[in-house]
Amino acid sequence: MRLLFILLLIAGINGNAQEHPMGIKMGGNISNLSGDGTDNLSSMVNFHAGFFMEIDAAKDFKIQPELLFSVYGFKLDSEGNTSNVRLNYIILPVMAKYFVSEKFSFDAGPQVGLLVTAKNGTGSLADVKSDFYDRDFGINAGASLVISEKVSASVTYYFGLTDVTAIDNKNFNRAFQLAFQFKIN
Repeated sequence: MRLLFILLLIAGINGNAQEHPMGIKMGGNISNLSGDGTDNLSSMVNFHAGFFMEIDAAKDFKIQPELLFSVYGFKLDSEGNTSNVRLNYIILPVMAKYFVSEKFSFDAGPQVGLLVTAKNGTGSLADVKSDFYDRDFGINAGASLVISEKVSASVTYYFGLTDVTAIDNKNFNRAFQLAFQFKIN
């Protein structure tokens, strides 16, 4: 419910699409967990996709709220068996973008995530959502390159700050992300 309120607030900032360009963002990520008891975990390639809005805040400075569906996860090696654990989130990053030139920016900002589903397995998937907390919070840092008036690319590292596992260990999401953004107005 809070996430819906935030999205409605963002959408209501200004209905003038010419003033605040919006678009589609999609890309891939390499994710894993860090923390206690993660020696038998390895990174996993996943994807993310959704929408963004670009708000001019000052000269050379923009704010970019995003609403994305993102799959984080990891490979679990246990007694010679490997299984894939996929954590499906709806995430809301809010990136501050400082443009050092017309085409290049350094980006950073907070991110909140809501766990939608968590599945374990390679064939038939088992629901393991009860092993994970519903919320994730962390920070993103990276850079963006404007390719054309309508297309840009970004590289971001996500550093989760909250424990995401509902077990004795403390584990945190980590993800290296590459994305393309397409402005639709």
